[in-house]
Amino acid sequence: MPTYVILAAMKGRFVSDFGNTYDNFQMMGYVTRPQGETPFDAVAAFFDQPPYPIQWQDVEYLWAEQLGEIPDNAHYGDYDRVYVESLRERWERGTPSP
Repeated sequence: MPTYVILAAMKGRFVSDFGNTYDNFQMMGYVTRPQGETPFDAVAAFFDQPPYPIQWQDVEYLWAEQLGEIPDNAHYGDYDRVYVESLRERWERGTPSP
């Protein structure tokens, strides 16, 4: 079963000790999913059962990178962005991930 690292782009900016500003990305955790599931499925599983309390209003979007030598890895959120609003809409439609 593949393991994914879940990453998030946070709303706001990081300010260094020297006053430089950077985008604020966070590593949120790991998720193991059955073979054949997508990075979206990994993000949805993390959202459905986070391992610790998260203030979702602080998260702009999430993405998952499968651990290992995978050709589609290392896009750093340029593709397959999963916005918190779309995850909430899944719940409202009654279709959370298993």
